[in-house]
Amino acid sequence: MFWWRSGKAAARLLAVAAVVGFALPGGVTSATAAACAPAAVDVGDVTRAEGTGATTVFRFPVSVVVAAGCQASGSVRFRTVDGASADRDPARAGSDYAATSGVLTWQGETATKYVTVAVAGDAVPELTEVFWVSLDLPTGVVVTGRSGAGWITDDDAGGTGCDPNDAGCSGEVSTEGTGVCWRDVCSASAHFRDATPDTRTVHVRTLDSGGTQLGYVPVKDLVLTVPPGARRAVVRFTITAAPGQQMRVPVEFFAPSSGSPGNLRTVLTLVTS
Repeated sequence: MFWWRSGKAAARLLAVAAVVGFALPGGVTSATAAACAPAAVDVGDVTRAEGTGATTVFRFPVSVVVAAGCQASGSVRFRTVDGASADRDPARAGSDYAATSGVLTWQGETATKYVTVAVAGDAVPELTEVFWVSLDLPTGVVVTGRSGAGWITDDDAGGTGCDPNDAGCSGEVSTEGTGVCWRDVCSASAHFRDATPDTRTVHVRTLDSGGTQLGYVPVKDLVLTVPPGARRAVVRFTITAAPGQQMRVPVEFFAPSSGSPGNLRTVLTLVTS
């Protein structure tokens, strides 16, 4: 991970401190309640065969993490997003899946919630398709995993027609095409379709266009590591902008160590209001 602020990169270590105070309902003390950071919210990926029936349900897990003695209190909007045009076979709302949106709310609970999306089944051989569940408009929480990839794999007779040894058949990697950063906090992620027992890498850079007048310093080549069993590489950063001013941040992933590349470029829009 890396952070930008006023054009300078700086690493930070996140620590949780125990505080003693008066007891409140639910085991939370007055001191810890005041010191608690917002809960961290993350949406996971789903890989499933599309099926040949009317629909197949994809359940995207939305997890929330709080420090010991703290509670989750807040909300976040979710919405489905089509795959980008650069993907080998992007999924489209209305034909490949049913678009959905809504708001998830936490009032002290920490159980995983789910966003369900109905994916259309068919009997037509095709490549893997991808769409996204995106989180934004956080209130009282911090979004640490903004995008969840929905990989729709083919299970029809004839398959995709490609060589099973080809990386395009065995794995792909992609990123959501656009996104929004709120209150200077941004994240972008590259998603691998399948988990493997091997460590993988992917490079990331930010492009020169946009934001240079605010001290935006492009990153030329940062290598992100995806540990065994994981399926995504996340880069997080903060950018200082003038109040009420929007800023576009082009982010590009490249050279994944495995998997056939799909869309690897995303444009983040910083909204400070």
